[in-house]
Amino acid sequence: MGRIYEVYIDVLAVNNFFADFAALAAVNYFMRRGVRVYRILSGALCAACGNCLAFVICQDMGAYLLVVHFLLNPLALYICFQEKSRTDFLADLGISYCAFLLLGGVMEWLYADGRGIFSYGTAAVTAVLLLLAALWWSRRCLKKRSRYLTLRICQHGVAVRVQALSDSGNLLTDPYTGKPVSMLDRVVYEKNYGAPQPVRLIPYESLGCRHGLLEAVTIEKMSFAYGNREMTVHQAVIGLTDHALFEKKPYQMIINPQELSDEKPENPTGGEI
Repeated sequence: MGRIYEVYIDVLAVNNFFADFAALAAVNYFMRRGVRVYRILSGALCAACGNCLAFVICQDMGAYLLVVHFLLNPLALYICFQEKSRTDFLADLGISYCAFLLLGGVMEWLYADGRGIFSYGTAAVTAVLLLLAALWWSRRCLKKRSRYLTLRICQHGVAVRVQALSDSGNLLTDPYTGKPVSMLDRVVYEKNYGAPQPVRLIPYESLGCRHGLLEAVTIEKMSFAYGNREMTVHQAVIGLTDHALFEKKPYQMIINPQELSDEKPENPTGGEI
């Protein structure tokens, strides 16, 4: 004779909201998406309500699981982060499921339907703390092995996220403003902002080019996380380079290392790249 389970819809809603909120917060923390708390709450609330509705409507457990995993969870991620890049969306989805699995495994170990070592409330809080500790440790390890940064550049009110390489050999500075110059794939800029206007020419020297001129623009804002700091550079200078420099590379921008330091050069007159 099969077992009969009683499911309380209020308990189901609270459990799902708690798990969805923890997973979305984990993505926000690990991937440094920088979204506000209200958007995480909105995504978790929509997922929890949709989960309860699907549980009531779906007569088959398989159909219920398909709706949850292939519709509700991706929808919650989109509501929260609104990613337009397929790669970023899939990365968020992967991190969220890792968080789900870790959270569920820890909860099962600590609570075990009342047979574990903790009460439900204590197990839930402990699971979240262990999840955050695991994410902090893994992100710290990844930072040590990576020279890449995720940057958000804002121009004309449009924010674009790009991957950037921190290159210690890029010492180029703008002789007109005295600011460091980072380099961005021209195709990325024109695709999101159109033809650059106005532009100015910055002299530079590089291997194979004794004298050259680089088109540069001033963008409204550039923000990124570096170490334990959240940094924002207003009126940043960006040099637009040929797409060939970034072709088949995992990054679309080379950030000037001087942007990563609180000390800026005084009255420079150009530089090397």
